[in-house]
Amino acid sequence: DLGNRILLGRTLQGDPFYVEGQALEKVNIITGAKGSGKSHLAKVLLMRLIEQGAPCVVFDINREYIHLPPLELDLFEERVLRPGIVHLRAGHNLKLGVRQFGLGPLLTMLTRFGLPEASALYFENRVARLLDEVRQREQAGQKVPFIGIDQLIQLAEENEYYQGGGSGWGGDRVAAVINGAIRSRLEALKNTGLFASHPREATSIPDHYRLIRNGGALVIDIADLSNLAKVGFVQAILEMIKDLCEAETAAGTGRYPFVFFEEAHLYVQKASIDYIVTRARHLGLTSFFVTNMVTGLDEVVLRQADNLFLLNLPYEDDVRHVAKSAVVDQETLTAFVRRLRRHHVLAVGQVTGGYPVIVRVDPLTGVNTAGETRYFFRPRVAVG
Repeated sequence: DLGNRILLGRTLQGDPFYVEGQALEKVNIITGAKGSGKSHLAKVLLMRLIEQGAPCVVFDINREYIHLPPLELDLFEERVLRPGIVHLRAGHNLKLGVRQFGLGPLLTMLTRFGLPEASALYFENRVARLLDEVRQREQAGQKVPFIGIDQLIQLAEENEYYQGGGSGWGGDRVAAVINGAIRSRLEALKNTGLFASHPREATSIPDHYRLIRNGGALVIDIADLSNLAKVGFVQAILEMIKDLCEAETAAGTGRYPFVFFEEAHLYVQKASIDYIVTRARHLGLTSFFVTNMVTGLDEVVLRQADNLFLLNLPYEDDVRHVAKSAVVDQETLTAFVRRLRRHHVLAVGQVTGGYPVIVRVDPLTGVNTAGETRYFFRPRVAVG
């Protein structure tokens, strides 16, 4: 016990069950069948971390977290009155400039929108030069222009990505095809609404992080995005989170974020997940992978997991997959997780000293933890 006690719930004997905050750090998995209470557990952990002054980031694909208590800010003195969540809705109050977004995530989105490999290469070379020119001007103390999608579209219209020339191999015709391919994909990116059209419209993730740095959560609402757009956008945000971690390390302040991924396999590339879990200790970042499709989790995540929070898992395939982790054996899993009641969790790992413990998760009284479930049929008679 290092003095960072976090209330998870109560044991089967009715005693309060606390975990040490530091034991929660690095790689955690929360999984269970639909309706078992996994998202409720994630919210309990999130709210407890906020109470302890931890900065958190949540990737929310189903608007499960947007109803949690908001951060309260004194606008005159610019200080936090009460820690809570900051709801950032992608394409609405969360838009990025091209420099913020980064060339790598931009290329990811363009290729997912069908940009051919050769065209992507020309795009990468030209935009890399452009970003380098802007960086050099910035270092020289000169005023730098804002770069948005419209500016990149203009480059395509001016045949800047591939200029062709000459009659060999179609020359100008090839240039028109390549620049046209790039332009059409950039138009598709513009239509996602993710990109700012001027500097005042661009959201500063570091500025928002400063608001929750001493307790709070940035809830990144990606529910409105298409599956194609989600991948590149989340990749861009993850790059910013990595930069925040490196800035905390350089400053020696250590306010590293706790990042919650709901159903990460739907929008985070395997390479990004591998990077997060294998570099967690170096970066300082702590991750929570929350899923009801545990077989969608790569074995790398399972083998690197420091803690497992297992709710009811009725299927043998799920049990076998979880058993690939180094934290718990298949016999223990088979004996308990298929029989767990709703809102009961088998916790095992650093938080329990390696011993499996069954806990009834705290109900989090007074906090709206319900997700948004929409129904066609409405009650026609009074219920109860």
